[in-house]
Amino acid sequence: GSSASTGGDRLSYGVLLSRPCRIDGLASRQPEQVETQASTAPPGSRAATDMPTQLVFAYEARRVKAPAPSPPSVDAAMKIAAEKLGIPKDSYDLYDRYGKIEVAEDLQRAMHMAGTGDCIIEVREHDYYVRIRAREDHNKLQDERLDRLEAHLADTQNRYDQMLDNARSEAKALVTKLEKRVDNEIKPVIDALIRDKNRLQKDVRNIEEIVGQLDLQEMKQIAAETFKLRDEVKDAVRKVNDMQRSWHTDKAKLTEICMQSQQDLHELQRYLQGKIDVCIEADADLRREQQLCSERMQIVADDLRLLTDEHTRLMRQCTGALEESEELRTLLGQVREDNEHLRHDHGMVKTRVHCIEGTATEVWEGFMPGVLYFNRWHPSAKGDDVQFDPTHQIATGRGFLAATGLVVGNFEGLAVADGPCRRFGTPGSNVSYYELEVEEVKTVPEGMGGLWVGVSLQSAEEVARHPCKEFDGWLVGGASKALVCRAGTHPDLPVDPEKIPETFAPGASDGSALGNVHEAIGLLRKALPPRLKGEMREFGSMWNSQVLKRGDRIGVLWRCNRDIGARMRVSVNGVIVLTQEFADAPTSECVGFFTPVVRLAGSGKAVRMLPGLSPPSRMLAD
Repeated sequence: GSSASTGGDRLSYGVLLSRPCRIDGLASRQPEQVETQASTAPPGSRAATDMPTQLVFAYEARRVKAPAPSPPSVDAAMKIAAEKLGIPKDSYDLYDRYGKIEVAEDLQRAMHMAGTGDCIIEVREHDYYVRIRAREDHNKLQDERLDRLEAHLADTQNRYDQMLDNARSEAKALVTKLEKRVDNEIKPVIDALIRDKNRLQKDVRNIEEIVGQLDLQEMKQIAAETFKLRDEVKDAVRKVNDMQRSWHTDKAKLTEICMQSQQDLHELQRYLQGKIDVCIEADADLRREQQLCSERMQIVADDLRLLTDEHTRLMRQCTGALEESEELRTLLGQVREDNEHLRHDHGMVKTRVHCIEGTATEVWEGFMPGVLYFNRWHPSAKGDDVQFDPTHQIATGRGFLAATGLVVGNFEGLAVADGPCRRFGTPGSNVSYYELEVEEVKTVPEGMGGLWVGVSLQSAEEVARHPCKEFDGWLVGGASKALVCRAGTHPDLPVDPEKIPETFAPGASDGSALGNVHEAIGLLRKALPPRLKGEMREFGSMWNSQVLKRGDRIGVLWRCNRDIGARMRVSVNGVIVLTQEFADAPTSECVGFFTPVVRLAGSGKAVRMLPGLSPPSRMLAD
């Protein structure tokens, strides 16, 4: 069995490697012999080895892969090569490393010798197709060169026409100048010569008349004078010729000077154009610098005014301190005595307050003892442009965006109180109230509005810790607008559902009523779910704060409803000017205390905090 397989292998290789015979009988028998031997060969023989599935056509510097035709066919391979390479089918022949591929047996031989790798077949184009393609490329290059020459010729013709027109214009200008010079310089000389000639002719006639009266001696004298006159005439003609030659020389020099002047004029024009461009850019830069300087001068002027006021106040305080220094020495002894009494009274008052707070906790469910209400503005929960006086009672805004009335997308002009508002009423039906006084206003265009007033769910410390000074709150003011603010959560600081907000028990001395607080926090999370990004939403209102004047007192009352939403009421100098409903605000059972918030914008520049005031009865009326 092994010997038979070995002989079959040798016979199949001999048939595959041999070139096809041109004898019809032998050529017809060889395929049958190959098929018979391949079918009878055992599975382990080399004839059963897999042939390559990829043909690689090598044409010039290109190599293109294509699937091998099944069954192997020269026509199919040439058709595939023509499609892949983009050349005519009958313009080339296929070769392998053993010679030209003419029939299917040659293709089988090449595929078999390639083994399991890619079968590389060389595509050789016919000589006449190569020459035709080279001629086409040469014709294409000649056409492109002819097009460039025609374009260059047309451009040259246009330049020659332009130069001819310029030469004609210059010639006309020179002729006109020459005519003017002839009229102004040469013609008067010729007229003078004509006059001299006429005078000479007149003299000759006079001489002819006198000849009869004169003798020969006089005639000789006249002849001598005639020769002299002839010499003068020749001298005059010579001068005219010299003048004409000088005129031609001056003409050439003048033409050269005109050409040089024209070139200098073009260079001067380009130089001036560059200088003008530089001046335009410099002017724009100067305008920007001037605007920046004006804004900085405004800031410096405001700082100077504040420093002047502070200096005046310090001078008054120093003067008073010097005058009261003697009285203070006397009062110091009294203060020491009073301090001892106050220490004793403080212990008694602290005991009584603890008793009162315990009684209030029993009577009012959810009462939080130890609450410290607002007394001034918080030093850090503010906009970068806001400045406070030494007592932190007056807040002054200096932001450029806020000065234009724009408060959405920034925190300029922001001022937050250092504690919550006082609450008035009963549990479930209480209100928060605070008052402000306008200290300074400025003139702005109509429509920019004024300051904003409102409340915040967060405390001043929570607002100060937020990277963007964001908070959950509701404000009114500006140009008849209402503003709903939502705070975003920091990606690195997730919301802790167990954390109690500071406005629920600010300054609480113990953990009483924590069960109700946790229940309220759950309701608050449902009403105001946490957000990844902060939001400020404006809508229409009825109060335009731009009309406020210095000294006006603003009262702000905030009431959360039992069922849905909340109501804000604003009064100016005791007169109610706005009652605004906020439908998306939480109800009274899921909130604690509220913190006063002010945005200094538009015409509102400075406000004063008025702590410890109660709401009037007209503000509490429904």
